[in-house]
Amino acid sequence: MLEVIQAEASEHIVVTADAQILNIVINRPARKNAMTGEMYASFAAALRGAAVRDDIDVVLVHGQPGTFCAGNDITDFVAKPPVHADAPVWEFFRALMELDKPVVAAVDGPAIGIGTTMLLHCDLVFASDRSVFALPFTSLGLTPEGASTVLLPLLAGRQRAAEMLLLGTRVTAEQACGLGLVNQVVPAEELLGAAQSCAQKLASLPPGIVRATKRLMSDGLSRVVSHQFAAEQDAFRHAVVGPAAAQAFAKFLGKAARP
Repeated sequence: MLEVIQAEASEHIVVTADAQILNIVINRPARKNAMTGEMYASFAAALRGAAVRDDIDVVLVHGQPGTFCAGNDITDFVAKPPVHADAPVWEFFRALMELDKPVVAAVDGPAIGIGTTMLLHCDLVFASDRSVFALPFTSLGLTPEGASTVLLPLLAGRQRAAEMLLLGTRVTAEQACGLGLVNQVVPAEELLGAAQSCAQKLASLPPGIVRATKRLMSDGLSRVVSHQFAAEQDAFRHAVVGPAAAQAFAKFLGKAARP
């Protein structure tokens, strides 16, 4: 039976529970699912809730058809930059990294910035053939986040990771699959069904064994990931108030303001 969860929910983060699966839907299609501080807080609350619910064994994350996540909402980001360790975006990452239940993501359309870095902490990722992935941090005068500077090189190799992290090179779904960022590429109309089928299969397995296996997979990297996450936060907090970011944001907002 479908359960709609409203506690600490944003209208742009829709949370439902059904048959041991917690569905988290990024729901701001008019802004290409660009994330605000409120959305990060709601997302983190949903993940924390999943962690303690005995009736939830799997988390499934997706957006709407053609829209996964365009990264940060720049207007909100400039007004409330994440300069403190307890900023909503950092709490979101902590909740995602600490969750020991499997997370399945279904990506349809652009996954930009955090739309890609959050996937590094998901366990299985399905993408439609029209999805694209990009990490345009340097062009925005920012350093990367979400421990992506260690996790992406581990997945893709240093040189391919450098293309995405240093140059902001966009990659297609097929390329992302080749890099290890995506498990499977499917037609857009089959995407959600494939991700749901995977989530249901995970939910049918012994939950304690699944969680123990995920912990074993994560524990070997946890120290280096935690260290890198903290180092990235420190670098990011300095970059976000620096002149390069200010110039990039002013240019971005100026373009957005023009008809």
